[in-house]
Amino acid sequence: MTAGARQKNVLLALGRYNPQLHQGVARFAAERNWHLNAEMAYFGRLPTGWSGDGIVTLLDVQQDLIDFVKAVRVPVVDLSAIREDVVLPRVVGAHHLIGCLGAEHFLERGFRHFAWFSTLDDAVTRLRLRGFNDTLARAGFTAECWVFQLRPAVRRDEWSAKCGFLEARLKAAAKPTAVFCFRDADAANVLDACADAGLAVPEEVAILGADNNKLICESVRVPLSSVNHDLEGLGYAGSALLDRLMRGEPAPKRPELIPPKGISIRRSTEVLAINHEPTRRAIQFLQANYRRCIGAEETSAAAGLPRRQIDRFFKEHLGRSVCEHLAVLRLARAKELLLDTPLSVTDVAAQTGFNTPQYFNNVFRKATGMTPRRFRLQRRLR
Repeated sequence: MTAGARQKNVLLALGRYNPQLHQGVARFAAERNWHLNAEMAYFGRLPTGWSGDGIVTLLDVQQDLIDFVKAVRVPVVDLSAIREDVVLPRVVGAHHLIGCLGAEHFLERGFRHFAWFSTLDDAVTRLRLRGFNDTLARAGFTAECWVFQLRPAVRRDEWSAKCGFLEARLKAAAKPTAVFCFRDADAANVLDACADAGLAVPEEVAILGADNNKLICESVRVPLSSVNHDLEGLGYAGSALLDRLMRGEPAPKRPELIPPKGISIRRSTEVLAINHEPTRRAIQFLQANYRRCIGAEETSAAAGLPRRQIDRFFKEHLGRSVCEHLAVLRLARAKELLLDTPLSVTDVAAQTGFNTPQYFNNVFRKATGMTPRRFRLQRRLR
């Protein structure tokens, strides 16, 4: 803040509180010397009579909050895609990409049976589901869609109804099955239903959540893997947009998208859905050694099979060759490094097993339609 500049008074008005979002907003506020009013985080209600310079909000179903932000005459930034009917500048998670990462995670582990579970049906859940389905479809697979909808007649017994709903579908699903859940709380529901149904996690049912809420993921009987929705980064980027709006800059025409930061892998997905032992050994070898200069010959030796046979088994169990699966592993890690680190493209290529930056560039362009540099720039601009 320049000398003599008035301190900005900003309201944090989250319809659904999230500590990671709060952390991101607070970090930006400290850097800009804002006065951040966070009363709603503690009292759950709007501060009557508040006036200030700007608002960071997260709109949901809370109508009084929606009416409030519509009525104020200061810049407002929404951090949610749920209420797109309310016209506001937005910074939101790249929810379609979260769904894509969930599907890629299961495909890398050789699963052929998939399901989606959610206890909500809104714009955000549909975006994640679409990303999940789109990625599976490109690999030739489909997923069962399990959406538990609250029925008014059983509202007082919602927990039992939900458990029965899940248990029936889990028992009927082909095994092993991979269940991607809209959020970590839904993943914990699936885990409880597996226990009730006598199903082993992850051997019979692998479970992946989203948002990486450690208070949920690390406090259950089988720790849950989860897609890292960058909620702190979302709060920080939303605050940065509000700062620009308060300085008179025009609002962007489209929402800014904040990409996820990979997957935190825990016990609930630490499994290979392959019953053929030589193929399992080959996949484990690739996962442990993809950073090195290896190929089909080294992989067949690790599996104890001739080269021609190991390629046939990979096609049979994964639908792709050894070299194609190796490229999938390398590209997935390369994308993480491009988004989460300042490493140069040359260093990313070296750390992910590509012989030269040019070869990395060619493979990356073929898989994504853009160069690694363009991929990094586009995601950061979003």
